[in-house]
Amino acid sequence: MATISAPSSFERFVQAITTAEYDRGQLDIAPSDYSNTVNMKDGISYEFSFWIVGSNSGLLIKSGQMGHYRLSDTSKKDLLDLFQPTFNEDKNSSEDTANPQPPSVQVTVGGEQFEAIQGSYCWNENGKGVCVDMASYDELVSKQKVHPKAISGDRVELEFSYAPKEIEVMASFPGEERQDEALSVDKNSFQLAAGSGRHLYIIHARWPQGSASYVFEVECSVSKK
Repeated sequence: MATISAPSSFERFVQAITTAEYDRGQLDIAPSDYSNTVNMKDGISYEFSFWIVGSNSGLLIKSGQMGHYRLSDTSKKDLLDLFQPTFNEDKNSSEDTANPQPPSVQVTVGGEQFEAIQGSYCWNENGKGVCVDMASYDELVSKQKVHPKAISGDRVELEFSYAPKEIEVMASFPGEERQDEALSVDKNSFQLAAGSGRHLYIIHARWPQGSASYVFEVECSVSKK
């Protein structure tokens, strides 16, 4: 969100809303396309929200005030010219300061394809570095949207958005008195561990920029021959 405070910009803003039609009705609508803070001459700053698309095009709402404004086409264009540059500057600034993120991983198993859940990682890119410690793997998989069922021994395919230099995969068996197992990985592919039940698969991957872990779960069964 940017602030409009320069005298010339403020005068343009006032001129644009002078002819707007005011309606005391309150609206329940989608988030605005643009939001800006305007420093008024009374020394108080107000946030204005502005819509430019769909049935809400030309709608303007002032924070702390009942109702809304309807802008003419000319006023709408003037406000768009005024709001859009500050919006884009704010967006670019946010993108510039965003922390670097490791690649994502797509998993294919049991006829399903989904994204593995991001775990802890350390990543350094474009002069910025960050280390993030995530929750336990058992907690992380609660975010998994797809819950595949497969036969133990079935193959799992991994597809990274940026290929790692090294990959390790561990199988974990929640609720069982069974130790974690290291699995053999060949060309981003491995076999599901033996046995039935809920299995967690933990991926550790390394790149020149850093390392990251991922997790996903599979409900495994034993093939009946």
